[in-house]
Amino acid sequence: MSLGRFLSVSALLILGVFILIGLNVTGPNMRQTAQNAYDKSNLADAKITTSTYLSQSDQTYLKNLKQIKQLNFGHSKDVLIKKTQHALRIESVPTSLSKMTLTKGHRPETANQIVLSDNLRGKYHLNESINLTGTKKQTASGLKKSTFKIVGFVKSTEYLKKDNIGNTTAGTGQLYGFAYLKKQAFSALNPNFARVSFKNVSGNAYSQKYENKVSKIVKSLQPKMNHHNKLETAKLRKKINRKLITGNQTIKASDSKLSTAKSTLQVAQKKLSTQIEQVEASGNTAALTQLSAQADQLNEQSKTLKSQKSALLKAKNNLQQLQDKKKQLNNMSLTIQGRNDYNEGYNNYGEDAQRIDSLGKSFPAFFFLIAILVSFTTMRRMVEEKRIEMGTLRALGYSKAEVMREFLVYSFLAALLGTVLGSFLGLITLPRIIFKAYTANFTFNKLQLDFHPWYIVLSFLIAFLSTVLASWLAARKELKTDPAQLMLPKPPASGSRILLERINFIWRHLNFSYKVTARNLFRYKGRMLMTIVGVAGATALMITGFGIKDSLNTIVTRQFGHISKYDIVTAYNPDESSQNIKRAKNIVRDSNNVKRFDGAYFANVYAT
Repeated sequence: MSLGRFLSVSALLILGVFILIGLNVTGPNMRQTAQNAYDKSNLADAKITTSTYLSQSDQTYLKNLKQIKQLNFGHSKDVLIKKTQHALRIESVPTSLSKMTLTKGHRPETANQIVLSDNLRGKYHLNESINLTGTKKQTASGLKKSTFKIVGFVKSTEYLKKDNIGNTTAGTGQLYGFAYLKKQAFSALNPNFARVSFKNVSGNAYSQKYENKVSKIVKSLQPKMNHHNKLETAKLRKKINRKLITGNQTIKASDSKLSTAKSTLQVAQKKLSTQIEQVEASGNTAALTQLSAQADQLNEQSKTLKSQKSALLKAKNNLQQLQDKKKQLNNMSLTIQGRNDYNEGYNNYGEDAQRIDSLGKSFPAFFFLIAILVSFTTMRRMVEEKRIEMGTLRALGYSKAEVMREFLVYSFLAALLGTVLGSFLGLITLPRIIFKAYTANFTFNKLQLDFHPWYIVLSFLIAFLSTVLASWLAARKELKTDPAQLMLPKPPASGSRILLERINFIWRHLNFSYKVTARNLFRYKGRMLMTIVGVAGATALMITGFGIKDSLNTIVTRQFGHISKYDIVTAYNPDESSQNIKRAKNIVRDSNNVKRFDGAYFANVYAT
């Protein structure tokens, strides 16, 4: 038996098994890697957010929802790093759901300690101070303090992507990182979001069982929350209206009273001033002393009026704040989102794993088809070349089984070697290469490698059939012949005129070698078919590879050169005063850096 042929067949099978197992196990391995991380952090099934704060009524309502197994309330605020446009999302330290993973340092132990996301390690260091400020000039950050001591760096399964942590209305519009503080560090008493885990939810992340169940629960809860939010909004609006009516009446009465008192005081002061001038002219010391005492009383009354005026201005300011709060009730919302919606990295990672699954259903078929065709042809040709040797062994008294055993062992070892080495490379090497490429922008560091016996068994069966079966069929056919006939060379297949010979003006211009080659192609139709299929498959793989490369290279140019031509999007609050909106538009219009701008309407909606 030929060692070169043995190694060639084994190499082809190694390639086929390598691609088949490698592409089909990478997706499950990626999902299992993520599942281990989600289990470790106890990633929340969903997140409930509000445009304001969760009142005690909201919290009680959410706790009583029958679908909710566990509920963790938290504080969240987007702030800026002082003297920069870098935005951070600050959250209270999670307790039992979506727990953070320390990469360096320790958890915050006091209200002035902070831990930053791991992507900021190197830009900031342990025991260094960081100054935080509000998202706009002269606005509070929502924190009791502005300076915090960095005591650690963390990762979170809620922020899986390195290059796209999330969007924000602060700074550049893109989050620079995230951080955690003790809840005592927030100035607000009520939380503004809640992490949720559901009852009766099973299955791993990204499985149809899990995703469908969570989607169904979220879909059923959103209308209930909308109804509750509507009732709460109506209650708040009614409460604010009562305060506004009472406040307006009080201010109106106080304003009138203050105006009357001011007029009376001015008259009294004018009258007293005249009397003082007259007494000073007469030189009556006793009367002057009495009038001075009255002047002191009027000064006290003036101070009291000033204090009342200040209180009135404060009351008017509070009333204006109530008006603004009433206006904001139109945007008050209570929203629940599953992992695919509140966690962008979760969704992207799952889609990447699905893409690899799709490749595993198509690419291995091409590779294995070529390997099967070549192996099948090679094994049959090997048996045919050993025809005379087989006849000699039969003539010497060896049985058919003993003669066939040599070919079966040879082909079995080739299949076994190809399966073992291909499985090893497919289970370890290719998944790691693909994982490293696909997760370059994710926070996962190490792929969870699992043993997938069914893919190994399937690969061995295919390799076994393409070698051992081919050898057995060919040997069985040859061994049916008498030993005397078997010891003679196999007669060539009978030839006949081919179609090309009938096309005279082409046939007569071909030389002898081309004519022989053309006739042999059609004499051995099995070899011709396998050659054509093999070459076609290999060519298809190459063209597919180049096609994917060319297609991907043009996406960026088409998307950002022809479709999305803008450089930046700016947004303003339509509920702001017309003066502020006009000022914002003028800033854009008058900027020397703006070449062209267009106005647009947009709205955030919740959809499934």
